[in-house]
Amino acid sequence: MKYVVLSGLITFALTGCMGPGKPQVHFASENSISLKYSAYGFKPTVSAEALDMAISHCASHGKGMKLVTSNAMDGGLTAREMHTFMCTNDFPDETIQVNVN
Repeated sequence: MKYVVLSGLITFALTGCMGPGKPQVHFASENSISLKYSAYGFKPTVSAEALDMAISHCASHGKGMKLVTSNAMDGGLTAREMHTFMCTNDFPDETIQVNVN
């Protein structure tokens, strides 16, 4: 019995050291893309691979990308996450112009 408990604790500890899984496309259109994967964190975090996939998808439609939502799936009982990105070119212009006389 001790060995079963010890094995369970070791498995739980090692699971926390694992990196995020490979993102899978849940839904995609010219206006958005939703990616799901396991991230093994306490709160949703967007992986670099998921960001790259979303950027590439939106760029293929001639648009930029915005992260819209990040949610834990299955009521937070698992490490699965869903991230939805919007493909758009409607970005506010954040440039600052300074006129010097």
